[in-house]
Amino acid sequence: MWLDILMISLWGGVVALDTTAALQIMISRPLVSCSVAGLLLGNVPVGFLMGVLLELIYISELPVGAAKFSEGNVGSTIAAVLAILTLEQVNRPIIVISVCLVLAILLSMLGGYLVEVMRTVNGRIYNKVLGRETLNIKKISKAQLTGVLSAFLLGFSLTLVTTALFASKPLPYLIALIPDVSKEVVRPISGAFLGAGCVFLFNLLKRENKYSWVVLAGLIIGTLYFI
Repeated sequence: MWLDILMISLWGGVVALDTTAALQIMISRPLVSCSVAGLLLGNVPVGFLMGVLLELIYISELPVGAAKFSEGNVGSTIAAVLAILTLEQVNRPIIVISVCLVLAILLSMLGGYLVEVMRTVNGRIYNKVLGRETLNIKKISKAQLTGVLSAFLLGFSLTLVTTALFASKPLPYLIALIPDVSKEVVRPISGAFLGAGCVFLFNLLKRENKYSWVVLAGLIIGTLYFI
């Protein structure tokens, strides 16, 4: 498991890099990052499922400029990893996925706070560089590289620490303690995420005047199917 955690932590660093600091080729989006996490850990279906549900939740969240945002990309990736590793120890998919979806929101909020801290530190570094009497391209490049490296370390560290703490024992143990009757209680959580995600997607497409009726029709049909 520890080799898997190290490998997936490196992927978490890449996801954090692609979010804002470098690349920005959309591999950090939950749909892609969770699916890749599933591929790396040998469980693509669970990774893809987590990716779809969490992509809809964070579909309208774009880290543009200095805007504040939840670090949904890294948070979603970690949640998918926790779901996959926990399912290897406890075969209770409905409860595991539901719990990890909630954890994704909490981890994303924590990641967003850490991004704010990182921005503050990087801002001080840049101000220190710009405040010098002599300024050259080497110093600017060094400061830029520091900012990029800090983004990678944030994603890597958050993934490593969270996965190492929860995936080995605490989370599987907690899942095992939940009574079987709770399955029907937590089952709607996945549906709630899907419904909320469809609403976010509908609002996004409505603002852009692009095929919002398709999402609305799909949501109505899906609701009628499950009634």
